[in-house]
Amino acid sequence: MKVTPGVTRTSLLAGASPDALRADRFYYPPGGHTHWHIHTGEQVLYGESGRGWVRFAGQERVALEPGAVVHVPVGLRHWHGARADTPLTHIAVTAGGETEWLGEVAAQEYAEEPGPEAVS
Repeated sequence: MKVTPGVTRTSLLAGASPDALRADRFYYPPGGHTHWHIHTGEQVLYGESGRGWVRFAGQERVALEPGAVVHVPVGLRHWHGARADTPLTHIAVTAGGETEWLGEVAAQEYAEEPGPEAVS
């Protein structure tokens, strides 16, 4: 897992096979986030507490806050994490497959103004 300092992952459901569902709780301190990555299995993120974003390559940010559900399609380059001013906790349910870690999120990419759907 490639993330900024302070990000933690707690396994809630470990798949019995490589294709099995797995569920993890992720905690991000303010400003904490993943690196760019893709999944070879579908993923759903469920916001549990705090506020953050999911950023898909070439698209505007999508808000991730309590009760929000974000679908992550197979092979779509993205990152997710907390806003700079608040922590974020979310549940990730992944339908098998693996995560391919790509490059770090540049400071400029993280700091870009969110689109209208990310401001609530």
